[in-house]
Amino acid sequence: MSTHRILSSLLATTLLGLGSQAHASTPSETPPPPLRILLTNDDGVAGSGLRILRDTLCAAGHQVTVVAPSGDRSGISAALTLNQAFRVTRTEFLCGETPSATWAVGGTPSDAVLFGLQILGAQRPDLVISGMNSGQNVGRAVNHSGTVGATVTAAEEGVPSLAVSIGINAQDAGTGFSQTAAAAPHAAAYVNELIGKLRETARPDEKLLPDRVALNLNYPVVLGEDGLFAPALVQGPRVTAVGHGEVVRPQYIQISTAPDVYFASGPICGLSVTCDPETERHADTTALAEGAISVSPLAVDGSASPWLRAQLHWRLNR
Repeated sequence: MSTHRILSSLLATTLLGLGSQAHASTPSETPPPPLRILLTNDDGVAGSGLRILRDTLCAAGHQVTVVAPSGDRSGISAALTLNQAFRVTRTEFLCGETPSATWAVGGTPSDAVLFGLQILGAQRPDLVISGMNSGQNVGRAVNHSGTVGATVTAAEEGVPSLAVSIGINAQDAGTGFSQTAAAAPHAAAYVNELIGKLRETARPDEKLLPDRVALNLNYPVVLGEDGLFAPALVQGPRVTAVGHGEVVRPQYIQISTAPDVYFASGPICGLSVTCDPETERHADTTALAEGAISVSPLAVDGSASPWLRAQLHWRLNR
């Protein structure tokens, strides 16, 4: 069985709340302590999705520290800033009734994660969450997403991590995708629910996720007959594979008045451009298109499967 199938099977069990070592608390038990959560994104520290998720997690009693890029760093994957200076600004917000810190980092999402882990020191977070991103990070976009890149960096450091994105619905284009914003509180509530399931199904004294594994969560925007977001139509979570389909098709347009300058545009698939269809079974793109929450486990060790390594060995030694 492949690594992905093993991880998917474990995650499916968790999402169903049926972990073999699950231990749901009873009213007589002491409630679990709050989680220490480091929250970041790739849209910038002022992003509305980050703020909604921050407030939801704080209301649930978790200890949240925000360490995020000072500005938009979308599409930058897990890039790092090296041998350069950048500015960091610290402010505070109330997490419940407790003051907590927000750090605006003049670097990438991965810089923000590594900086956050450094400043937290011994108070290492139990979970890193990146998001919530406005627009899905599925299929080929996963490789380029700064939202996902931050979680890959956290997982490399041994910290359980979760990327969160809210999809856009092509039928909502006429409103400027206003219903993605309408779905945000519901997506944040589901993130809190997912964290609870991961806690309930983890063995005592174990991390929320296996080492070097991140989760990529995409929440769908399903519209009702009135064209508004309809939370009741959102299907439950599916454990998915990262698909091969496209989300955007970059185009590079030469500026007529400056022949050596090109404008990089990113038209969205299904709107102004037609992109390659999905070919992967059980893909994240398919789940999202069908109105289901997509949760994809990402192994971040960078290694191909043993079967592919054996095949390459045979080809190189014929």
